[in-house]
Amino acid sequence: MIMSRILVTESNPRAKTFFSSLEREGHQVVYIDGVPTEDELSLYKDINILSVFVNTKVTEKVVQAMPDLKLIITRSTGIDHINTRAATESKIAVANVPGYGVAPVAEHTFALLLSLLRNVVRADTSVRSSLWESYKFQGTDILGKTFGVIGTGAIGTNVCKIAKGFGASVIAYDVIKREDAAKEIGFTYVELDELYRKSDIISLHIPLLKETQHLVNADALAKMKDGVIIINTARGPIMDYKALVEALKAGKVGGAGLDVFESEPLEPDSELPRLKNTVLTPHIAWYTVEAEIYILEQTLNTIREFLAGKTPKNIIT
Repeated sequence: MIMSRILVTESNPRAKTFFSSLEREGHQVVYIDGVPTEDELSLYKDINILSVFVNTKVTEKVVQAMPDLKLIITRSTGIDHINTRAATESKIAVANVPGYGVAPVAEHTFALLLSLLRNVVRADTSVRSSLWESYKFQGTDILGKTFGVIGTGAIGTNVCKIAKGFGASVIAYDVIKREDAAKEIGFTYVELDELYRKSDIISLHIPLLKETQHLVNADALAKMKDGVIIINTARGPIMDYKALVEALKAGKVGGAGLDVFESEPLEPDSELPRLKNTVLTPHIAWYTVEAEIYILEQTLNTIREFLAGKTPKNIIT
């Protein structure tokens, strides 16, 4: 096996523990604990394998600055932070880690939803302020509501299943329909406009593509029920957040549970934290102990297969 120089960005103690096994095998592993800028990342010119997370942008400049680079593996499912065109042109393989978010992201979807419907955050703040204002925090049931799911991949399908468990009527939209799952779980596919019109709750579970950027925009919001609840644990740019803020302020959208944003971290002048009808988390829907261990295990498996001259199953380009 050829010894390689591996760069790991956005590392933490658990990542270093896992990657240390490659060091014991004779490979050189370099760690960056934070998120490097494009210029900082471009300084590492003799890297053979680059392992990044979603906040590290692998731009064309970065790709061109690493002439010995052979593999980019992101410790995520999404790859929109990697310039795959530049990588392909430079004959660099790109790999991801799918599958880890099926349970945690679906569960976090309902953590956000229940926090909104039952006023959990506001009620907690009230009690911690030595108040007892039960009358202020009347909630709303999921039972009997129409629950719209946009995107029925593994995560979206799991959300459909959980929503059915709460007693909701579930409708879904996707360009690729999983009719077997729909029949087994008991949800119905509809067109997107119909989903907008009928849903009391809408949850987003689609990838960020050119076609899905700002899918939920002012026109889409106008088609929705008054007071609709929106949950986004997918990708921030799927939503037009300026339009969402206006809809939240006007009451058109009753509440939004958001784990992802167009700009991460939020811009200092963002109005979202000042709105009472939002619950916000910092892109942690995926972030459980079990998911992180799975990601690191799969990342190491992919790297080892690649170093052994095999084609890992998670190679995308």
